[in-house]
Amino acid sequence: MGHAMKKKVGTIIDDGLLAGAKQRAALERRPLSGVIEDALSGYLEGCLGREDSLRALAKFTSYGGLLPPEEIDEILEEDTLAP
Repeated sequence: MGHAMKKKVGTIIDDGLLAGAKQRAALERRPLSGVIEDALSGYLEGCLGREDSLRALAKFTSYGGLLPPEEIDEILEEDTLAP
């Protein structure tokens, strides 16, 4: 995240989840806030990837039925992430 402006937040999370995050921070010798920032960033990036994956799946399965190998190759060569 670099040296971006930081903001203090308050929230309620599961005890086990917090304990795991604290343990990870201690093992990596870094602040708990850094572990939480990394986890949140990874989650947000994963959401975007999931949307792309679902769109690619819908595009692939929209052809339906059994396809000949040539058509499968053609589909696999398409840019499935294109709008």
